[in-house]
Amino acid sequence: MGRKDYLADLGLVAASPLSYGVLSVTSGEESEALVVQVDSRYGPVTITAHPDETSSYPTSHAYLMSVDDSAPNEISGVVASLTTQLGKGTTIPSLCRELSYRFSVDADGDTEMPDSQLWDDEEDYSDSESLMDDELFGFGNERPSVDEDTRASATYDNLISIDARNNLRQDLKLVKEAGFKVGIGGPLIQGHPAYMTISCRVSKLGISEEAMQAWRLLPNEYLTLLVHFPRGYVHIGHIEETVSGRGMLDFRFGVGSSYRPSRAEIGEAFTTLSPDAQSENADSKSTNFRKLFISGPLQDLFSEKFVILLKCRIKGMSWNGAMSFWHDHQGTSLKGELAQDPKYHAKEKIGSIYPSLVMSDHITKPKPGHRISLPLVAMQFFVRQVVRCTEFCLVCHRKMPTDIEAIKPYVCDSQLCLYQYMQLGFGPSIEHEIITQPKVVDLLISLCFSSASRFRLKQRHLPKGLGLRVPRIDILKMKEVAATHPCQNLTTEEKKPALLPSEVAMPVKANIKSHELLFDKGVTRDDTGLKHGDWILLQVSAFPEVFHCRIEDMAMFPAVKFSHPIILPMGGRVQNLDQGHALPDYLPARFITYSEDFDTFSDTSMQEAVAFFINILPSVSDMRQYLLKGGPQASLRKWTRMTAPSLALLRWIIASNRACIMHIGDKDDGQDAQLGTTKEDQVWGMPGYTQFRIAMGAPDKERRFLNSVKTIAADMKLAIPTIFAWHGSELGNWHSIIRDGLNFDETRNGRAYGHGVYFAKDMAVSAGYSHMSYVRDTSQTWRSSDLSVCNAISLNEIVNAPDKFVSSKPYFVVDKVDWIQTRYLFVKSTSIPGQENRAPNTPEYQELPSDPIPQDPVHFPINERREKIIVPTTASRSRTKVAKTTGLGHVIRVGFKRIKTGEHLAEPDDDDKSSVMTDVEDREMLELESEGTDSTTVKASSSKTFTDFKPGELDYQTLEILPPPENSAASMLASKRLGTSLKDVAKLQESQPLHELGWYIDTGKTDNIYQWIFELHTFESHLPLAQDMKAMGVKSVVLEFIFGPEFPFAPPFVRVIRPRFLPFQQGGGGHVTAGGALCMELLTNDGWSSASSIEAVLLQVRLAMSSTEPRPARLERRFTRDYTIGEAVEAYIRACQVHGWTVPSGFKQMVYAGRNNRAMR
Repeated sequence: MGRKDYLADLGLVAASPLSYGVLSVTSGEESEALVVQVDSRYGPVTITAHPDETSSYPTSHAYLMSVDDSAPNEISGVVASLTTQLGKGTTIPSLCRELSYRFSVDADGDTEMPDSQLWDDEEDYSDSESLMDDELFGFGNERPSVDEDTRASATYDNLISIDARNNLRQDLKLVKEAGFKVGIGGPLIQGHPAYMTISCRVSKLGISEEAMQAWRLLPNEYLTLLVHFPRGYVHIGHIEETVSGRGMLDFRFGVGSSYRPSRAEIGEAFTTLSPDAQSENADSKSTNFRKLFISGPLQDLFSEKFVILLKCRIKGMSWNGAMSFWHDHQGTSLKGELAQDPKYHAKEKIGSIYPSLVMSDHITKPKPGHRISLPLVAMQFFVRQVVRCTEFCLVCHRKMPTDIEAIKPYVCDSQLCLYQYMQLGFGPSIEHEIITQPKVVDLLISLCFSSASRFRLKQRHLPKGLGLRVPRIDILKMKEVAATHPCQNLTTEEKKPALLPSEVAMPVKANIKSHELLFDKGVTRDDTGLKHGDWILLQVSAFPEVFHCRIEDMAMFPAVKFSHPIILPMGGRVQNLDQGHALPDYLPARFITYSEDFDTFSDTSMQEAVAFFINILPSVSDMRQYLLKGGPQASLRKWTRMTAPSLALLRWIIASNRACIMHIGDKDDGQDAQLGTTKEDQVWGMPGYTQFRIAMGAPDKERRFLNSVKTIAADMKLAIPTIFAWHGSELGNWHSIIRDGLNFDETRNGRAYGHGVYFAKDMAVSAGYSHMSYVRDTSQTWRSSDLSVCNAISLNEIVNAPDKFVSSKPYFVVDKVDWIQTRYLFVKSTSIPGQENRAPNTPEYQELPSDPIPQDPVHFPINERREKIIVPTTASRSRTKVAKTTGLGHVIRVGFKRIKTGEHLAEPDDDDKSSVMTDVEDREMLELESEGTDSTTVKASSSKTFTDFKPGELDYQTLEILPPPENSAASMLASKRLGTSLKDVAKLQESQPLHELGWYIDTGKTDNIYQWIFELHTFESHLPLAQDMKAMGVKSVVLEFIFGPEFPFAPPFVRVIRPRFLPFQQGGGGHVTAGGALCMELLTNDGWSSASSIEAVLLQVRLAMSSTEPRPARLERRFTRDYTIGEAVEAYIRACQVHGWTVPSGFKQMVYAGRNNRAMR
């Protein structure tokens, strides 16, 4: 709320001012003024609106309006009157529309300047829970009548026809029937600019847990598509008529804890703030809704291609066919012969089994009698691209080759796609990865260095297409002092400076102390070939090292400033030059630029260059420290301790990792808490090793593995369905393994026992294949690594069917990759001379896992000490505790759903279209308008009876109705706010059905505005509370709201009058105390917010009563008398004392004011 909302609305309107009826909207030079330019019969008029306090936006702020002195008197008069007429809480979109209306030019060329009072339109919703979804479906908030505002009905109701509004409702009804949730913000139904949100729970998409972890999703979150209609709603007919659809609709993508993001979150999604503004709002930015892991590629896809692809689909093409047609024949008419090519119309083949929510295609199977729903098509395409993201290139969006499976999406083999992927920032944020997963980043760099230094990088894994400019490879290899020798031990020959070849190097003088180059007279800028930002190799006489420097400033040429030199010191780690050298003044030097195109190198030279530039990277711990000190906007691009090629390679290493890897250890090392690994996930029996959880292969690899386990275990009636075994490979191979998965495409150690992936029960055997037992070669260890990895070995889960393997003695040889799942990667560290080893090894002593996986009595893995290792249950979802009988028992876990063996994958039955979490419009058939019906006042009344509650049956004579307060018991501010709130509650009650609202207030009997009586009714039938009420003939829970003079800055006192609830000590719940008061922090000074509406309080109270945790609410059957105010007060104070909450000042005086003594007992 506050300034963040103000900036969000400013960004939205500024991005599309014509959609709001104005020419432009900008921020003023002074404070946070709003500068709006509108058209009038006098020409463009510039109006400045000064908000009095943006911290109160969008609820209670006001504007001071002004216009230039040179403006006509008529213009000045309208602006002056508008300042007094605008109500508090007018949002920027509403202000712009009002200005547009006041200065609008009619058909005769006259400017209409009426003085009608502005009312808040639908865009002025206060938060996520008040988006106007219900009105769209025919039972929304009641709008002002024609008598109240003739301009309103003319502007909104008559803009589009009843048929058009009904067709819009039908479009959205199809979305809901397909299983998605829909939310609306703004007057979409009246044809004005508005927003739409379409969501579904992640758990319904059939995504494996490994993929969710890799994509940073949680099963209870909502995958959300945001759609902005800047010119009003767009249906499928408009798409067929337009060329590109630009300006008609805009998309954003995210994930959050609610199916409908808040108004501020929607604003943030559609707003691009400056870096300074982002930094200023970083601390207060909401974390409930965030960008999706592939939001960048999706934005490009939907903005540039969606409308064109959709038109191809309407012509009969598949999504893949439409994409291929777009790439093959951009700009070609769909009416030509090329569009009739059968290859574009071939049915799409999908290898994986997904839930129907993912597989459904509204275009090929539309509902009879209905047009195609554009929002449904967009959502289905969005879901397709997310769930199947690894099947498509993130840049060109075409199908990826099927021979490589990965759990993370990437780009195809096109060098152009790789270049754009890196340049456009579509990959993961390396800064975020370094901060949250430093050990994983260290591991990835180490594995890449080892592979490059041993020339093991496969051709398809080489970083071609990055646009790297580097020095000549022969110069990079010219002289490198062994890092295993300290500087003082070097021979005289070794201490001689490296000499750059004179035929390519340019002479210069260099001052290492002041970081300055000095060129001779007569040398021009063009002669040097240098420009700001270039990287050079600098060799200075008397120094054995070659320095890597970036040109920082050439303004004082022939003096040129360069950055702190990056060197490979004799001791090993990359450092600045400021340590360990006497620094003389100008010395003779030579330099060469990074001028060679990396892509022109041979494969061998490429790998040499990769190893070199990785080796001059600073340590990950140093990178992380730099980023943490720099704050949210810190970027490695600005750090002079990293050369351009080194930084580009670092981004490529992280972005090209297509496995999900998580370090297992303490959370205090910076690891992202969402990744969900702790020490309890460690394998017992691996002291001295750093442990990582790892998942490789396609997102559905786990499902295929589980299906294999289920089938084999059922056929063989296995009590232990899987076994664990080791796989060893040289360190230089692991960079490729984590990208391609375990397979047997290449033969390196012979295949004496057949073709397949080799495993061993004895770790020592697999260690031999990785040369772990006899090699301590530090030449393939990245010098700046904190892990100092020298060897790696994996622990794998395999289907327990040795008789069906290619071989089972002396090794397991498995030729079916779907029978294999890699679960752990263990890395061994080595000590580098002169360097502290900071590797987070598993300690010598470990506690046994509390819930270990049962192992096969014959086939179990042993460690180097020949001890049986113990694997925690969290390592595998192929086992369940219910597997006690023969075979797998009767259930097996698939993703997040348990199903019976032999059955197909079952979808969750809590479909979004009928979920109780959905807003009221989702629980009743949508009503259409008829002629003569005002779209803004369509009621949701129904002939069906959904509740047994009947308004007006409460006998107020049995209640203590208090007289209006006097003197200090009331205040003008509280009275005004309560009067407004009561009107709001009354309007809401009139516009929604009783059974959907769930509460009722008789406003005709609310004579004391400081005492309100509510009835809660129609609780969900499955709740014990609802069942008790039905059994006892109780129709409603009667609540009393008492307000004090400090409202809205102090909370109301809320208590139950009747019926009596079972106390918590006797097994009751529902947050109702023994005295009838509500035990909720919201109703104390600590949890109360002055922005809270009474509707929101009622919702929270109802949710609290409906809660079944820790126990559900029940009614007291023995005693039926009402709660007294005295016992409620005592219970409230007692609850505050127990929880440490603050009791509002003057609480008892507020509650007891006007009551008789008997009522207090």
